[in-house]
Amino acid sequence: MIQSCEGRDSQSDALSLVLDCYSHKGLFMDGLEVYRMMRVYGFVPAVSACNALLDALYRQNEIRLASCLYGAMVRDGVSPNKFTWSLVAQILCRSGKFEVVLGLLDSGIYSSVMYNLVIDFYSKKGDFGAAFDRLNEMCNGRNLTPGFSTYSSILDGARRYEKTEVSDRIVGLMVEKKLLPKHFLSGNDYVIQKLSDMGKTYAAEMIFKRACDEKIELQDDTCGCMLKALSKEGRVKEAIQIYHLISERGITVRDSDYYAFVNVLCKEHQPEEVCGLLRDVVERGYIPCAMELSRFVASQCGKGKWKEVEELLSAVLDKGLLLDSFCCSSLMEYYCSNRQIDKAIALHIKIEKLKGSLDVATYDVLLDGLFKDGRMEEAVRIFDYMKELKVVSSSSFVIVVSRLCHLKELRKAMKNHDEMLKMGHKPDEATYKQVISGFM
Repeated sequence: MIQSCEGRDSQSDALSLVLDCYSHKGLFMDGLEVYRMMRVYGFVPAVSACNALLDALYRQNEIRLASCLYGAMVRDGVSPNKFTWSLVAQILCRSGKFEVVLGLLDSGIYSSVMYNLVIDFYSKKGDFGAAFDRLNEMCNGRNLTPGFSTYSSILDGARRYEKTEVSDRIVGLMVEKKLLPKHFLSGNDYVIQKLSDMGKTYAAEMIFKRACDEKIELQDDTCGCMLKALSKEGRVKEAIQIYHLISERGITVRDSDYYAFVNVLCKEHQPEEVCGLLRDVVERGYIPCAMELSRFVASQCGKGKWKEVEELLSAVLDKGLLLDSFCCSSLMEYYCSNRQIDKAIALHIKIEKLKGSLDVATYDVLLDGLFKDGRMEEAVRIFDYMKELKVVSSSSFVIVVSRLCHLKELRKAMKNHDEMLKMGHKPDEATYKQVISGFM
C-alpha cells in the first residue's frame, strides 16, 4: 500500500487514515502496529490519528500503553492540540497523577475537559473551596463555558458530603444557566437519566427523591437508570430501595439494569436480605456472573447460612446455571452430615441434569450417607454416574465394594471390584485385603 501512493505526503496521509480507522473501531493493537510501521518508514502520523489511538487505549483502560504512545508522539515530533492534552489529562488522572494535571493548567495548557477533571476530583474529595476556585478560573480567567458535567460534579459532591449550602448554590447556578428546570415539575426524567449515566448518583438521587416527594410521575426507564447507576457505584443499600420500588409498582426496566443490580449483590459483606433478593431476581431470569455468584454462595456457606444457600442454589440450578463445584459440594456435605438424604438426592438429580459433578471427597461422603440410610440402589446409580464422568478414586471404590459385600450383593460388588482394578484404583495392600475379605 505504501508503494501504491505517490509522494511521501500521500503515503503518510494514507497510513494516518488507516491508523485512524483502526482506532475508531477499537482495534488498538492493529493501530499500534501501523504507528510502529510509520516510524520505521520515517513518517510522522497526523495528530488527529494519534489522538484517536490515544482515545482507544484510554477507553480500553490500557493506561501503560497510552502513556508509552504519548512518549513516542513527543519523540516523533507530533504537535499536540487541545484534544491531545485533554486525553493526556484523563490518562494522568487515571494513573493517579493528578498533580501533573494541575501543573499543566498552571503552565497555561488547558481545556474544558481538563477543568472538568480537576473540579470533579476536588468535589469527590469534598474540597469545595478549591472546586469553586477552579470554576471561577475556568469562567473568568480562561473564558471557558462550564457545562452540565462541570456543575453536576460539584452538586454530586455536595450531596455526597451533605453540604446543603453548597448544593443549593450549585442548583441555583444550574437553574440560572438553564441546565436544570426551575420548578422541577418537568424535565426530571432527562436530568435523572443524564446524571445516572454520568455516575453522579448522589445528584440523581436528590432529584429522584424530590420528584417522588412531589408525586411527580417518572418514566420506567428513569427508575432503571437509577438502579443500574447505584449498582455500578456499589451503593447497594440505595439500589435495594430502588429495586423494592420497582417491584412494588410493577415497573418494567431493561435487562441490563437488572444484571447490574444482581452482579453487585454478589459482592461480599452485603446486607442480610441479599440472599432473598438474589433468589428473587434469579427466579425472574436474571442470572449474575457465575464466578461472582459462586464466591457469594461460598461465603454464605462459610457463614453457615444453609437455608439461604439451599434456596438460592435451588433457584440457580433450576435456571440451568452450574456454579463452582465447591458450592454444591458444601451444601451436599451439610445435608449428609445432618442425615437429610432426600435433599441430598434431590440436589444431585439437579446437578446431573446439568451434567455437573461434585468433588471426589464429597462423593465419598454422599455414598457413605446413602448406604447408611439404606439407599443402596441410589448409591449404585450415583456411583455409575461418577464412573461415567471419571470422578472416582480408590476410596470411592472401597466404600461401594465394602458396602455391597456387607449387603450380600456379591455380584454387584465383584463387578465394581473388577472395574476398580481395570481403572487403576486399587488401594494399598492393607485396605485391599480388608475389601476382599468381604467376599469370603
